[in-house]
Formats: sequence, structure tokens, C-alpha cells
Amino acid sequence: MTLSKLPDISRLAFWTVSSSKQGLGVSNLTDTNNTDTYWQSDGQQPHTVTIKFPSRHHIHTVSFFADIDKDESYTPCKIRILSGTTQYDLQLVKDVDLATEPRGWVDLPLLDDSASLMAHLVQIEFPLNYENGRDVRVRGLRLLGPPPNDHMFKSEKILPYTTPEYFMYESLR
Repeated sequence: MTLSKLPDISRLAFWTVSSSKQGLGVSNLTDTNNTDTYWQSDGQQPHTVTIKFPSRHHIHTVSFFADIDKDESYTPCKIRILSGTTQYDLQLVKDVDLATEPRGWVDLPLLDDSASLMAHLVQIEFPLNYENGRDVRVRGLRLLGPPPNDHMFKSEKILPYTTPEYFMYESLR
């Protein structure tokens, strides 16, 4: 599956960070069109980004932009992704040690290629940096949803109905 076909659902959520240097906050993190700006944490590790949706959403991939050449010891080398209903019931979804030094977008599918995670809240932890750096820099972060026409009932074939009339009334408005 090509990630370019996945919709960016980042703007549907409320974002917070554990800490930030003045002028290098969450707005730089969510500005994915400009990788010259970045979020820089300020404080003790692990640094976190918490993303809250008003209702449960399908989340397929977490994608972040990092550049070891520009940021050196500020570049994360380990990422944990947790999910839950609130910050009090988070469960580990993915624990990644980056095999290569990042130079651009790093895509982390949450489940297998065809599935997506349903969540109210996603928390991304950055516990370790290259060269034992203390603070982290991330030049962009986005959440990607499943392909637009990939409904759970259709893909898993739970219900055998396939007529246009059925799909017209399959959800409440």
C-alpha cells in the first residue's frame, strides 16, 4: 500500500507536547509542509506528543520527519507509540529502534499493512536520541488514516451486503 493514498487526519485532533523550547512548540510540529521548522523538547526524557481525537478514529500510520545531518544529537533513535481511551489506560502499540539514521520522513504503520487502529488518544514517546542527546527535535509529525474507501465491514467482509443501497444507509448521520 502506498502511503501517499492515505489521508492525513492530523488536523482532526488536539495536540499537546510534554515540553518545548520557547518558539519551538507544537505548531512547528504540525506544520508538515515546512521541514525547516521543528518542535524541540525541553526537559527530562521521555519526551512525548499526545494527540487526542474527539471521537474514535482509524489510524493506520504515524509518520515523522527527522534529519540526523541537521539535528545530530537531537534526533530520536527510539520511538514508542501508545494508544488508549485516555492517558490513564494507554497500551503499547509499537516500540521501534531505528535501524538507520533518519534523513526525511519515517513511516511507522501501527498494525499490519491492511489494518488500522481505532483510538481516541495516541501518545508518541521519544525515550532515546542519537549520541545520548537530551532534548529531541522533530521537524514534522502526522497521523495517516486508512484508505478512503476502506471501511471495516467491507474489508473484513463481516457483513455480506454489497449493494449501493446498503452502503447508502450503513451509517447514521
